[in-house]
Amino acid sequence: MLTVEGKVTSGMKKASMFMQKDTYVRQYEEKLGFIPYFGTLNIKLDDNILLDIDGELNKHLMIIKGNENLGDVYFLNAKITNLDNNTKNTGAILFPTKTTYSLNTLEFISKDKLREELNLTDGSKVLVELLIKEK
Repeated sequence: MLTVEGKVTSGMKKASMFMQKDTYVRQYEEKLGFIPYFGTLNIKLDDNILLDIDGELNKHLMIIKGNENLGDVYFLNAKITNLDNNTKNTGAILFPTKTTYSLNTLEFISKDKLREELNLTDGSKVLVELLIKEK
């Protein structure tokens, strides 16, 4: 298990468009066991923290296959905790192959709207646990 801390930040409001694509929705349900809320919670890690998905984490990544128009999305199961009130939720961290974010901004998905479920606002501190298991 790998744990990182970060702060909630607003995104570009583009994820919901991609989250609703049938190509992805069917695979999310099959591979994650839930249909995610149509949006991601963006978490900015400290500047000196980068998740090296090309290194050690690579062997743990699972994949949601895209198609000719949509890129693949790699993911890791994860748990998120609001450090202000200790509320928790489970979901996954997405690593889209087509993204504008650097590796120090995580995109967390869950079946719930996390800002409401965990009472989060921009700047809220969260703890993300990557639930890594051997394939």
